[in-house]
Amino acid sequence: MARIFLLAFISISLFTNCQDDEWRSLFNGKELPSYPHYLGIPDSSFDVPGLKRDSAGNYIERLGTRDPLGVYSIDTLDGEPVIRVSGQAIGGLVLHDSLSNYHLRLKFKWGNYKWDWMEGRPKDGGILYHQGNGVRHELQIHEGDVGSYWAKDVALDIPARYTSEIPEAIIKAKPFLLDLVSTLNDTMLIFDPKAPMHHFDGKNGYKDWQIVIANPYNENPHGEWNVLEVICYENHAIHKINGKVNMVLLNSYYESKGEKIPLNSGRLVLQSEGAVIFFKDIEMKDLSETPELLKPYLDK
Repeated sequence: MARIFLLAFISISLFTNCQDDEWRSLFNGKELPSYPHYLGIPDSSFDVPGLKRDSAGNYIERLGTRDPLGVYSIDTLDGEPVIRVSGQAIGGLVLHDSLSNYHLRLKFKWGNYKWDWMEGRPKDGGILYHQGNGVRHELQIHEGDVGSYWAKDVALDIPARYTSEIPEAIIKAKPFLLDLVSTLNDTMLIFDPKAPMHHFDGKNGYKDWQIVIANPYNENPHGEWNVLEVICYENHAIHKINGKVNMVLLNSYYESKGEKIPLNSGRLVLQSEGAVIFFKDIEMKDLSETPELLKPYLDK
């Protein structure tokens, strides 16, 4: 009887370990990922010794891989280690240098502070994935607009339709972005799994961001954690917010020297964009076959 119990225990343990080993952490709770992170030009109101300014006092030099302002740090919330992104300078914290065919899962929640230049607009952040060679996908982390898609110079297909019912978060942000983004219009594309495929040819101009509004929105109230998932297989991807799919992108590629190159791998990055944001439980697993969630779209 004891032998049977022991064998059963070993079998259960092996099964449990196998299941646990599918997911691996990208944050050990003690230090930031070891990849070089980057930051842009800080606001002139911040004191950064040695950084070049122009005659008006504005900085003219990027911080690059330096972080004298402590934009990225380890913090503790409710007794748990988290990554804190202050948003004090625009940039990105690199979680991994090159990934393909994976399922990413992490939790985020907003802090209570945003910097002066964000006054009047929603808090902002994002997850960049398959970044490299001047292109990338973005899962938008925008207060009230989490899961939307932003990109430039990427060819892809998204089931989407046009809508004039623009979310409040985008309406609030629009006046601050008019000089940078020409595609924040009164009518915009919204993800709809029942809609025909909308094709982006990847040849948009500098200001013509490729934007598709997430649907449905599923962000938790301020102060609560949200579970974000990005499922990437070959050159397709899915966004999930708190368990609900709200974006699907298919057949993505970019052009280089006349060649069409599938956008199926690259860096994984957490954005810093003017507001405090926390991340924890950052983990991923490799995918060796087409995820079930993708199959209905690929069969169309």
